[in-house]
Amino acid sequence: MKQKMLLLAMLFFLLTVCGLSAAEFEDFGNIDRAWDGQESVTNKEFEEVMDALQTNQKKKEEKDRKKLIKKISGGGTSLHEGLNPDDEIKEFSIFDEDDNGQLLNIPVNLKIGDGTLEKGYYNVMAQKEGKKVYLLFYQSQYLKGKVPALETVNDFGEETVNFVKLLPCTDSTVKIIYGSLSINAYAYVPFRKE
Repeated sequence: MKQKMLLLAMLFFLLTVCGLSAAEFEDFGNIDRAWDGQESVTNKEFEEVMDALQTNQKKKEEKDRKKLIKKISGGGTSLHEGLNPDDEIKEFSIFDEDDNGQLLNIPVNLKIGDGTLEKGYYNVMAQKEGKKVYLLFYQSQYLKGKVPALETVNDFGEETVNFVKLLPCTDSTVKIIYGSLSINAYAYVPFRKE
């Protein structure tokens, strides 16, 4: 009941405010004439308008992307020579995409050449130089050590494709096994007793 009263009050308000006569109000009820005065649009015209709107949207997105790159790079000077607002955005990777290394905790100080690789956490990767294979030990982006290794097809019974493990071998040597999509390798490395 309250809804009907509210609807009548709104209708009366609209008639008085808009200044419509009862005859003019009846024209709104005629659904058959709702589209009178409208021009029909062909599919071709509709597609042309949609293409123009999409082109404008792409131009706007491209402009916003260039602004963002310039903002990030400090007012137009590029952070990297390959970062140009007119070029497509590329991925910059220091390492090969399929070999990002594996984290290894080394609990002993390893002897590498004349130096020592101190105990700690290292990102280990394998690298092929000609026919030789090396295990590389990184902390952050810094290379801390490089050990010659032997390439193998053996996966050492590991369940995953990417792995690295340090295994005790003798009283003064450890065996490091490494596996990735591109290389499986191992190395025997002496360590310093404390």
